[in-house]
Amino acid sequence: MINLLLAEIFFKGGYLEYFPQEGLIVLYDSAYIRTSEGVELYADTVRYWKELNVIEARGKFLLRDRESQTTGEYLKYNINTGTGIAKKSRTFVEKGWVEGEVVYKTSENSVYVEDGSFTTCELERPHYRFVSHRMRVLRKDLAVVRPLIFYIMDLPLVVLPFWFLPVGKERSSGFLPPSVGVSSQDGKYIRGLSFYLVINNYQDVTFSADIIERRGVRFSSDYVYHIYKTLKGNINISYAYDLVGDKGYRRRWSLRGGHEQSLFGFDISAKGDFISDAYYVQDYAEVKDNWVQSELVSFLTARRRLGFGLLGINLYNRFDPLRNRTERRIPEASLSLLPLNLLGFSLSSSFNFLNTENIDSSGKKGYKLLSSSHNISTSYNLIFLSFSPSAYLNSATTDSTNFAKVWGVNLPLSTTLYGVSLFGIGPIKRFRHILRPSISFFYQARGDSITIGGNRTILGQEGKGLNISLDNTYEYKIQRDTLVRKGTFLQWGVSTNYIFDSARISPIRLNSNFTPISRVSASIISNYNHYSKRFFGTQIILNFGSFNLNEIFGIKPQRDTLKDTINQPQIQPWNFGFTYTYSFGDSISKSQSILRFYISGNPTKNWAISYNFTYDLLSKRFLDQSLNLRRDLHCWVLEGRWSWFGGISVYDVRIYVKVIPEIAIRRGFLDILLPR
Repeated sequence: MINLLLAEIFFKGGYLEYFPQEGLIVLYDSAYIRTSEGVELYADTVRYWKELNVIEARGKFLLRDRESQTTGEYLKYNINTGTGIAKKSRTFVEKGWVEGEVVYKTSENSVYVEDGSFTTCELERPHYRFVSHRMRVLRKDLAVVRPLIFYIMDLPLVVLPFWFLPVGKERSSGFLPPSVGVSSQDGKYIRGLSFYLVINNYQDVTFSADIIERRGVRFSSDYVYHIYKTLKGNINISYAYDLVGDKGYRRRWSLRGGHEQSLFGFDISAKGDFISDAYYVQDYAEVKDNWVQSELVSFLTARRRLGFGLLGINLYNRFDPLRNRTERRIPEASLSLLPLNLLGFSLSSSFNFLNTENIDSSGKKGYKLLSSSHNISTSYNLIFLSFSPSAYLNSATTDSTNFAKVWGVNLPLSTTLYGVSLFGIGPIKRFRHILRPSISFFYQARGDSITIGGNRTILGQEGKGLNISLDNTYEYKIQRDTLVRKGTFLQWGVSTNYIFDSARISPIRLNSNFTPISRVSASIISNYNHYSKRFFGTQIILNFGSFNLNEIFGIKPQRDTLKDTINQPQIQPWNFGFTYTYSFGDSISKSQSILRFYISGNPTKNWAISYNFTYDLLSKRFLDQSLNLRRDLHCWVLEGRWSWFGGISVYDVRIYVKVIPEIAIRRGFLDILLPR
């Protein structure tokens, strides 16, 4: 074994030959070279030209630097420039491996490949790969290939004249994979044929096209910006040429966007949502069963904090294209003053202006409303009692009525009492009882009449009475050595109102919650009519939260004993939980007995499953179900989702590359094989 340190290059090999006239050093038998820049080379035989600082490796070799490694059967490498040529080589770049018959490293960040392939699968026989006769890979950016042949194992699935593949961690421009398939409604289609363009660190735009056999062609662009953390938003524009029988085509469009910005002290937010016709969104929705939008909302809101309060201005438009109805609030303004504290009193006021307009088939109606609200309050502590009186005055006026007002007062009195037990049970050292009784007198004068939108009404009804409530909380304290844990195991309360004018007690509201152990609770909610001596609106809720079955049964989760790779499967513990709700029937509603259940986990190392349902025990039928499956396919992931609600069943299937999820086969492609 020979070790040699020449200048800043370290040599090691079985034996060495030196040719001084050529400045050539030849290493044989497990040759190894390391430079001061951290470049390492392992090979059967290595030639080194001292003057040129060039290395040539013959036989199997491994070249490693700070950011990548390359293997192959032949290498010639210039240490000064970091460029070279390799044959039958394999190189790792960011997210995956590039293989090629001939690989040229033309600069530090550029690799050119002849008859090569790219994959994120580290196996010698990868599960998938992109094959190309010519490929240029830009480190931390993308790969430009021409042509592109997509293989799964040895089966070619897709052939394209050229393509861009993202291989960097940062955003990079390039084509995005489209969704290809068949629909019973639209026929054959190619959706999302897109090019993603990174403008700079703050802006990007995606240009897309949909080609649909029975509908036509649609073009769209989605511009997204986020500048200096004070300006962000997006603008989405689509334009469609729809086929209309033998009549040619019709033009359809949509314009949507959002914007947020800070300007002159104002926090501004805006949203726009406009379409050419009522059925545009339904016609182009990929999963029509999930489309429930029936209204288009646009608004512009500006808010600013002032030295004396908060100012808000809003322009609002809501349009229902199916019913051809429009509601507008142009403008809607509010001013909330900061509380004024003086001599123990706190005074708060707010002012609002609303100009509203409603348009439908019957015509246009609207009104203007100016309103204000004023509240004064204080608080006193009387030994162990808390007294917090308050009074309010609300006023309003419209363009068709005079000034109207209503006023009232609230006089609440409350206290908090504590009790501690003299005993404990087992590990529980003490119990604590917290009692919070409260009683409040309220009075509201009869409000003035006012006309709003053509309807005559009263600003407020006259009334006076008492609000009465009693809340109880029971806590425990567990102490083991220096470890102290506190918690609440029982809460219950009652509340009611007594109205003086009718001399009647409103139904008594009862609620309780019992938590014997963590993640397990039982609740009862009910109302009691004092006069009919009957309970109504009663619910019993049993909740068993998320339980880790692995911990309960002492099961250790499966772990891969192989060293971690970028394609390592993720193992999740088994979890389950359920909630049972029973609602007692009355003269208004029927009894209900509802069970909600979910479970999730990994049945094997590569499979993950989650399932949940809602079941009506009285009618003995499911109300909804959802099943999610995930299969780790080493470098790929298969995901399937099935849901059922109201007699409608929807499924979704996606297969994607784990490291590059943009590369996916979606439901549309699988519709050819799977029933709808």
